Amino acid sequence: MRNPTLTTLALATALATGSFGCGAPPVDDFRSEGGTAPDPTGVIEGTVLYQGPRPMCDRDEAGVATHIRGRVIMTLFLFDNPPPPSGAATSAANLLTIPAPLLFSSLDDCMPEEGSTEILTRSVSFTWPELPLGQDYQIRGFYDYDEDFNPFFNVSNLPTAGDIAGGALVNPAAPQLGFRRIEFGTAEDNPNGQVVPGVAVGLGAPVRTERPVFTFSGSPLSSEATLPTNPNQVMAEEELYALTSSSLSLYSRDQANPQTAALLQAMSEGALSIDTADRVAYAWYVGPVDGNGDGVQDLHPILGRTAAIPWFFPITLMQRARSALEIQARIPSSTLIPSVRPLQVSTKTVWYPTIQITIPPVAVMQTFPDARCQFPIIPPGNPADRLEGGGVVSVECAELPTGYYGINVLQGFAGGRVVGGGTTPCDPDDPDRTVEEQCGVGAQCVSNVCTVIPVLSETSFAITGGQFSSQAWTIPNPLGDPAQIASPVPEQGNSALYVVFDGDTSNPMGRLSEREECITAPTSGTDPTPKTVNYTDFRNFENPDEVRELCCAPVRHLCGLPLCDLVPANPEAPEGPQIRSSPTSVDGVVPNCIPFEMPAFCCTE
Repeated sequence: MRNPTLTTLALATALATGSFGCGAPPVDDFRSEGGTAPDPTGVIEGTVLYQGPRPMCDRDEAGVATHIRGRVIMTLFLFDNPPPPSGAATSAANLLTIPAPLLFSSLDDCMPEEGSTEILTRSVSFTWPELPLGQDYQIRGFYDYDEDFNPFFNVSNLPTAGDIAGGALVNPAAPQLGFRRIEFGTAEDNPNGQVVPGVAVGLGAPVRTERPVFTFSGSPLSSEATLPTNPNQVMAEEELYALTSSSLSLYSRDQANPQTAALLQAMSEGALSIDTADRVAYAWYVGPVDGNGDGVQDLHPILGRTAAIPWFFPITLMQRARSALEIQARIPSSTLIPSVRPLQVSTKTVWYPTIQITIPPVAVMQTFPDARCQFPIIPPGNPADRLEGGGVVSVECAELPTGYYGINVLQGFAGGRVVGGGTTPCDPDDPDRTVEEQCGVGAQCVSNVCTVIPVLSETSFAITGGQFSSQAWTIPNPLGDPAQIASPVPEQGNSALYVVFDGDTSNPMGRLSEREECITAPTSGTDPTPKTVNYTDFRNFENPDEVRELCCAPVRHLCGLPLCDLVPANPEAPEGPQIRSSPTSVDGVVPNCIPFEMPAFCCTE
């Protein structure tokens, strides 16, 4: 596609020589085509509508407001790849901020020193330029009420309690319908760029929760562990939990507690804060995951395939840490997807300080950023029907990739209503209002006080009617990094990375070595007679050869390379668990060794 405009050089030449003439003007290629003409881009135009409390303001010694604090934060994601649980994006595609003084009409909007419950409605227009064409987007946003957002510091790049959340929704009156699809055509169809006008971003859902700042405890996972086959669901859950005995714990509410005090000190050095004493904001909230927005709770990505286990918040994701050389060599990512214990959370929805999790011994390898290129890695020793993927997913039979795994937890509520706590009066005999109307869903009227009973909540509070606030916390993070924090806390640093170790260093790694357990395996039904495993290997797709090439081309250069040497997971305990080391050199994209084998369906004819 040519751009029928004069380039800077051509224009200067024409002016100098007077040689405009009467012919066609010069043309130039776009920069993406090797020319100098700017590529056409997209622009979003719209309005932010804020409905929330009066903003906080800086004041002088006389108490007179001088500056409105806060700012609008809007993040742009590819529509088909938002953050978890509905997608896998780890960062936004673009970011736009609007200072508070542009949103609020004057200093008269400031929160009075004595406080106020008044809700203001304010709006401001925005223009979001220079967006790549040929993509569909969605906008998520929040009003950073306490001005603690920092996009370059991963412990401060998401909303905190008190911020006002929202986004560009399909229908603001029905947030369950999800985010609006903002569509841009291709550069070829829009050589002069494209403007999408009239995008409304609503911010009106108060964030009720703090980010889930947690610590992790649990045993390392063997690369050869298998999923339980016990038909008794209670016993199967116990067996799965016993593999690692893992849990997530929040910090003590007692801010004099040494561990809590150390956390708060580290956060203060990073200009951050968290109210661990807030019984509403700082707790584990269990809720159904509905990543596709169809109104039905999703099944857990791993356990849902084997035992129809539902998926709950808080969500835990563990991703294998890759070295710089592994990234250069395009070693694919590997992710574990733990779960809260379903039978434990079936009734109790609020936990503090600890909630137990299970870590299913199945990893998800992604060879290319396309949902069709996500493959379960299931260790040898599992039944044939699991290895066959039910005919709908291509499975790699191999030991789990060993190494160090980061831990990411997502949870939180925006909007909704806080119920319980024993502070709201009620009357069970009120003829005009039911107890539910007085106290909220999940609360009872006990001794004329709205109460959430302990069997439902360990804090005596609950939040009803809210929506997921997209809050998360990750280990490791800068609070555990001595290069960034003068007083780091070890439980937030690299020492807290989760370990998957080689369970038997004497045997071959997996399917490429033709382990018998990957060729024939018993079924998980009442007849355990071994059968030949019939792997799906892309036949579930309409164009299996095209999808195979899409997913396998990025890793084919890694096929047949030797495995890296085994090294101690803990260098100070050389006789302890072993993991595969990383490459020490890379020639172009070909490393001298690989930390785990590539999928057999990509490396064999």
